[in-house]
Amino acid sequence: MIPSADDSHSSRSEKIVVQLGSRTIRGYLDSLPWDTVEELLSRAPHGSPESFRIRHLESNLVEEIPAGEIKAVFYVSSFEGDSDHKELHFHSRAPIVHGIWVRLQFLDGEVMEGIIYNSIRYLVDPGFFLLPTDPDGNNRLVYVRKSWLADYRVLGMRKL
Repeated sequence: MIPSADDSHSSRSEKIVVQLGSRTIRGYLDSLPWDTVEELLSRAPHGSPESFRIRHLESNLVEEIPAGEIKAVFYVSSFEGDSDHKELHFHSRAPIVHGIWVRLQFLDGEVMEGIIYNSIRYLVDPGFFLLPTDPDGNNRLVYVRKSWLADYRVLGMRKL
C-alpha cells in the first residue's frame, strides 16, 4: 500500500488493524514516515497494491495478504481501542482538510464518516484513503477497499 522504505528514507512501523471480513489481524506495516495525508498520498504508488506485508503483533510473523481479500486497513493509535466509544457524526472539531466529506457503509453494516482527498484516484482505484472525522476515535487513517462497500454518500466539501 505504502511504498517500502529504502536506503534514502528512514521507515517507521505503523500500528494497523486489518479487517478481512470474519478475520482481523493486528500488527505493523512498515512505511515511509508521514505527518499529513497530503504527504502520505504524494508518496503512495500510482495504481493499486497487490498485497500488504503485515508483521503480526502477537508472533512477529510476517504475512503477505492479497489486497483483494482486505475490507480495510485501519491505521490506529492503539491496539486496544475503546469498545464503548460511539462514533460522532458532523462534529465541530473535525480535522480541517481540503477534500470530500463522505459517509461509507460496509457490507457488514459498519458505518464510517471521513474526508477523502479530492483526486481522480478515489474514483478509479479499487481503494482509497479516508481520514476519519471523529476527533476522539482510535482510527488515524483508513484504507478502504471499494468492493466491501454497500453504500457511499457524499455529505459535502471541506475547504481550507
